[in-house]
Amino acid sequence: MKRTRRTLLLGVAGLLLIAGIVLGSLMRSATHGAADPDTQEITTAEVNTTIRERIANLEAKEITNETVKGTIADQLPALGTRGFIRVHIVSKNIDVLVGTDYNLDQVLGNAAGESSWQYRMSLAPVDAPDELQPLFVTYVSSSMGTVSGEIMIGSAGPTPAQTRMSRSLMIAMLACLCGAAVCVIAAFVIPANHITKRTQSWTPLRRGFTLALIGALLAVPVVWTLVRRTHAAARENFARATDLIVTSTANTMSEWLSTGDVSAAYLHATYAMSYPDCSFRILVDGKLQDRAGVDYGPAAYQKVGDPPAWRDLAPLEGGKPRAAYLTSTTKGNVRVELVAPEPAYWQDIRLRHTLLWAVPALLALLFALGYATGQRRDHAVPSSEEILRRAVMRQAVLTVLVVCLALVPTAGWFVQTYETASVARLDKTLQHDAATLSGILTSLDSSSASAKSLQLADYALTIARTGMSYSLKFQQKDGQPGGITINQADSLLSVVTATNTPTTRFVPNHTDWSLPPGCNLALRVISASGRLKDGVVYTFLLGTTMRPVQQDMQELWKTAAWAGPVAFLFIVLAGLIAASLALRPVTESMRRLEQFTGDAGHELRTPLSSIALNAQVALNQDEQPDDFRRHLTAIASQAERSTRLSESLLLLARLDRQEEVPMEPCKLAEVWHDLSIAFADQLAAKELTLQTPSEELSVTTNRDLLTIALDNLVDNAVRYAPEGTTVAITAQQTKDWVTIAVNDQGPGIPPEALPHIWDRFTRVDPSRSRESGGNGLGLAIVRKAVEAIHGHVAVTSEVGKGSTFSIILPAA
Repeated sequence: MKRTRRTLLLGVAGLLLIAGIVLGSLMRSATHGAADPDTQEITTAEVNTTIRERIANLEAKEITNETVKGTIADQLPALGTRGFIRVHIVSKNIDVLVGTDYNLDQVLGNAAGESSWQYRMSLAPVDAPDELQPLFVTYVSSSMGTVSGEIMIGSAGPTPAQTRMSRSLMIAMLACLCGAAVCVIAAFVIPANHITKRTQSWTPLRRGFTLALIGALLAVPVVWTLVRRTHAAARENFARATDLIVTSTANTMSEWLSTGDVSAAYLHATYAMSYPDCSFRILVDGKLQDRAGVDYGPAAYQKVGDPPAWRDLAPLEGGKPRAAYLTSTTKGNVRVELVAPEPAYWQDIRLRHTLLWAVPALLALLFALGYATGQRRDHAVPSSEEILRRAVMRQAVLTVLVVCLALVPTAGWFVQTYETASVARLDKTLQHDAATLSGILTSLDSSSASAKSLQLADYALTIARTGMSYSLKFQQKDGQPGGITINQADSLLSVVTATNTPTTRFVPNHTDWSLPPGCNLALRVISASGRLKDGVVYTFLLGTTMRPVQQDMQELWKTAAWAGPVAFLFIVLAGLIAASLALRPVTESMRRLEQFTGDAGHELRTPLSSIALNAQVALNQDEQPDDFRRHLTAIASQAERSTRLSESLLLLARLDRQEEVPMEPCKLAEVWHDLSIAFADQLAAKELTLQTPSEELSVTTNRDLLTIALDNLVDNAVRYAPEGTTVAITAQQTKDWVTIAVNDQGPGIPPEALPHIWDRFTRVDPSRSRESGGNGLGLAIVRKAVEAIHGHVAVTSEVGKGSTFSIILPAA
């Protein structure tokens, strides 16, 4: 049996492994024809270099539409099935497009006026306006041999449908691999027999926790390896992209120096949305020409010839050290240095999100498998303890589900409120910066504003961490427009109607590494207008990314990542406690039921044993008629005792089941008369006197149940009262209650026994009670009967002086 089960599990593991391999192959082919998002920037740079070299090698007379198209056509497959290449040479009247047409002129506007840029955006092809395609678009305007022209290259990544299919196949592949691992673990961990005896320590819970622990131990190195490799790959891509930026910046600066106009603020503004808190330094002939951004001090400087490096740097103005990439390049006598703090890569973010649900789901699956395989396979009737334990678990699960469902809207409201507060803090900073910049512009005339546009931009980048996108427009004295625009999406982020209310804009992503390819960049912008010193109207736009809000939300989710499991643990514990408290009456009831069953069996066994013994003696001995009569009398007495006990048990069972009884007016005088007749013989045998009330009282009750309760109280009083004494019944009515008391002059009840006298099969003196015919159910019947007619009982007693039992009923 053990070998068969293990073989079956290993066979299932093999099938799941094969299915995982097939799904992995399908996952790789799901994005067939699409460019790899991680290598798009490098691919477009290589294609750009190849095209420029090929056109530069052509003779001037050979540069035609056909030759240019033939030169660039073979580069198209590297850009994805919907990529494109466009070459525009004005002097030769050449404008060649190969690949998919996205009508970028309508999208980018005058953005191509810059010498180079690169965007990540989602666009729809002209022939398929409803199908968005993620693109990485790069543009460069430079000389190519004897001509100058523009080259625009677009690399097409996987479509949303391809991404969804790839993600679904990946999840299915991981599920198959996890299932295979579970089967392998189960084959060598689960023992052959699945019958768990109560005396064994290998319980289903322990089996489930053991499998979950094994899964956690196996998941730790796998998760660590995945995170490490993903982070290393993302960091390598980030470094390559940063090196390309520095190289292109050095080329641009070497050209700008010929005009004598160099501003590191412009470079910092251009890349600030992609590299927040970065630092640019421009050196000419080894001397600092200009700098912008965050100052990290001498630790961020590099010597000539030093290779790029990663360092832990902290801003001089304060803050925690963080990993930053230091790189530099030299073009002629110009040296550009860049410090780019390491961002949160979207690959890491996506992997963490996947692991956040995949790992707990795997551990839960392992625990469920261990618990299910560790369950008892025999069909024995479960014990009451096991029934209660299962009931507690079910109630705990239900409580946890209810609490979690109740917390969902609360958590959603909290997250929304937290995000709103974070946006409000960002808006407050934007409004402060806009007011500060307006105050500066008010003190300038148009000529000064035009001359100081770059300085104003530099200032806008340094005041309170905003100004990552900056635009200033005004008219000069000669009527010509003046100002400056610093952002990567000039046409998409233009100045609109002036308002002091911050708004959110979405622009194509440049190289924000915290966003996956094809995702737009969210900006929070504010615009304002006023008049310069000479009365000229100005309008400016100041904005920043929503990254501070995103960082706040990431910190919130990080806190939730460790606080969530702790809170869930407390919820589970609270569920167990609540379930235990809710089921405590059931537990107590079952305990009493078991005690009641045992006591009832014991009480019935005594008279039945006596009956059997007397019958056996009478049958086995040759006796006189008087002896037979004596044995038959004993048999009849014990049979009567058994009958009384059975009737009492049946009465208690009926009272336990009965929820509501009929109520009607009852005259107590009639009840006293019935009691006197019923106990006349017993009273006469012990020369007792039964004293009843003379007042005429009535109550609304059930007469039968009241009579049963009083019968038992009077029976107890007559049984324990000394000969020649009085058993007194009193009745007293107040505004809301009628109290009926039965008093005897018997031996009394010790104080320590008073709390237990109403329990079933309870006797103060068991030996005396059995001799007097009691069975320990009388007072229990009294309490149940009185409670059924909406009353309650009470007792006072003093040892040696007697006891008083009271029935307190609602007045008529």
